Amino acid sequence: MSILKKEWFEKKSVLDIGCNVGFLTLSIARDFGPRRILGIDIDDHLVGVARKNIRHYCDQNTEFVGKFPASFCTTFGPISNHTLSFSTKFPDNVWFRRENYVLESDELLETVEEEFDVILALSITKWIHLNFGDDGLRRFFRRAFNQLLPGGRFILEPQPFASYRKRAKMTEKLKANYAAIEFKPEDFEMYLIEEIGFESVEHLGVPCAKTKGFERPIDVYLKKPPRFLERATNSKD
Repeated sequence: MSILKKEWFEKKSVLDIGCNVGFLTLSIARDFGPRRILGIDIDDHLVGVARKNIRHYCDQNTEFVGKFPASFCTTFGPISNHTLSFSTKFPDNVWFRRENYVLESDELLETVEEEFDVILALSITKWIHLNFGDDGLRRFFRRAFNQLLPGGRFILEPQPFASYRKRAKMTEKLKANYAAIEFKPEDFEMYLIEEIGFESVEHLGVPCAKTKGFERPIDVYLKKPPRFLERATNSKD
């Protein structure tokens, strides 16, 4: 959290891809005041744990109905038949959902609409790469770009290729995908800027991590702002 800026998230719409059990998602929802933040993960069990963890980030006066804050009933309707709608105050501004963010084909990218001001992709590129190969990872990057609003930020923590080898031994599929990889992490920046169209990248450096293996640099890619903002900025120069 220390390396992320509150101004990027405050009153913004945020997507956290690969949210795991929701620790970072919930911290952002509570401390940075986004209008809404959606955490998604391909693992249904982790999503379930993340939902339960909402309770631990609330103050003692928050009323709960089962596993959820009571306010969810007015925000989302009955818990068993909710719709994806968010209010702006924690914990009503956070939700978790199981989803595989990697689309099945490039054609589906045409259906993706601009929706989020910030998209987080921390410590997940290795797993996407090993499971879906070069094409899957490129498709992942393109979907994130397409889903960002103009002026939005894509916050990426790529894992080094040297860390792939151990995990690639887990299954024959991962091993085969690993052997076929040509699109290396050192190629990501050029691809994201020159091929996909991000305007710029800011290298934040390495955050302090309590867990060994999570001390990796974080990069923030900026999608070109709307033209009226460009004109306003230029008029001040």
